[in-house]
Amino acid sequence: MKIKDLLKKEGIKLGLSPANKAEVIDIMVDLHDKVGNLNDKAGYKKAIEAREAQGSTAVGMGIAVPHAKTDAAKQPGLVAMTVPGGVDYGCIDGTDSNLFFMIAAPAGAADTHLEVLANLMTMLMDADFSQSLLAAKTVDEFLGLIDDK
Repeated sequence: MKIKDLLKKEGIKLGLSPANKAEVIDIMVDLHDKVGNLNDKAGYKKAIEAREAQGSTAVGMGIAVPHAKTDAAKQPGLVAMTVPGGVDYGCIDGTDSNLFFMIAAPAGAADTHLEVLANLMTMLMDADFSQSLLAAKTVDEFLGLIDDK
């Protein structure tokens, strides 16, 4: 499954300034709900929070990829957000995160979320690519960068 197939224009927010990790999660869960990826918004949020309780999904380099495989997800989906000023998302190296992708995967599905996570991380390890996503001025530009990659 390709990233561009899971990421809808309405599921991307650029240039936000959330105050903390909880607000990041709220915004991104709302995006998943808005684009129709969820059966149960509250249940999905609980699944994300439970995953974060196991260890932060901030991976360094300013990137965080929260994800959950749960019955609360109706279909596989991806949403994205940029936070130019950064926010403390609990990265082990102590750095703030400013580029977020949240993956939703239905519990009964194959390990789609792991495939998406692997593909996404391969792309995001290119620091120039990540910086270009962070600098994108429009959602169309953001999606175009992903399509080109």
